Amino acid sequence: MRIDVVTCDARWMGSGFVVGDHLVMTANHVAAGASAITLQYADGVTRARVVGLDPKTDSALLRTDDPITDKALPLARALPDLGESVGVLGFPLQTYELRFNEGSVSGLHQPISYDGGPEIDAMVTDSAINGGNSGGPVLDATGRVIGLVSGHRLWVAGARSPEPAQGQGYLIPGPDLATNLDRWRSQPDQPLADCSDPYDAAGAERTIDVNVSSDDRVAPDIARSLLVHGEAINTGNYDAAWQVFTSRMQRKLQSVGSWSAGLGTSYWKGISIQKVTGAADDAKVVRTILRTEQSAENGHDGQTCSVWVIDYGMVRVSGAWLINSAKSPSGPPSAC
Repeated sequence: MRIDVVTCDARWMGSGFVVGDHLVMTANHVAAGASAITLQYADGVTRARVVGLDPKTDSALLRTDDPITDKALPLARALPDLGESVGVLGFPLQTYELRFNEGSVSGLHQPISYDGGPEIDAMVTDSAINGGNSGGPVLDATGRVIGLVSGHRLWVAGARSPEPAQGQGYLIPGPDLATNLDRWRSQPDQPLADCSDPYDAAGAERTIDVNVSSDDRVAPDIARSLLVHGEAINTGNYDAAWQVFTSRMQRKLQSVGSWSAGLGTSYWKGISIQKVTGAADDAKVVRTILRTEQSAENGHDGQTCSVWVIDYGMVRVSGAWLINSAKSPSGPPSAC
């Protein structure tokens, strides 16, 4: 699965894989310092929190808000054979499409260190690895995870100048991952980074108040999807927010860039699910009251705090509720 991470001063993405109920494993350097984590999996998008971090094995365990429908992968508890064929899964170069690369295990014990960090005992693979693969699983022929992608070497020192490195991808061995999972599985969540700097001059905060007034049985699930969408907007993670739209809505909005162009100073502060209507099990219209804060130049009639009445058309796609339309039946927002 794709993992989008926001810290107090940066954004990046990586890969991960399910290892148990609500549990996802990734690389330590993907999750470290996160103030918000969003996961894109086969059936939708959800938030996650950090359970464990270990820079000595460059691995981390996340716990998701929602159950993940992706298959849990078993961890190998012994090292593979030298030369064993493997497959690397992940989202290289910020793609939204899962990619697969074949290769082999070309080394079992390679000491590596990143930016003066602790020395890691890594395996080596000749499989193609790029940015975004970090944290993704490396599978043997039986589907067991024999390693987790940690990094790769791009250059080596040459006689006259650096030369490109070939086939130097580094993996965290499966036994180390299994040991960490055993000790982390029952741990409480760690707090995410608390960013003291405001997002804008008005001091907007990321917290979104959520209220569900509707007693429709799917209202809480729809509220979670809208919360993921709003939190992604609040953290500037517009790629993750974009994934909560259906493909139809994405075509209507044209692109992430054009849709998010006016959102730089706009933040969700609260959302209330008032009413859910629709006879179909997989299509609903949701009347919401949304409160936003923004700079005066971007607010309607100079508003810095606005209250919107929005009817979201929500459809369930492979188990996840996605935004298929959005209308304001009452017209422009009122001031708070």
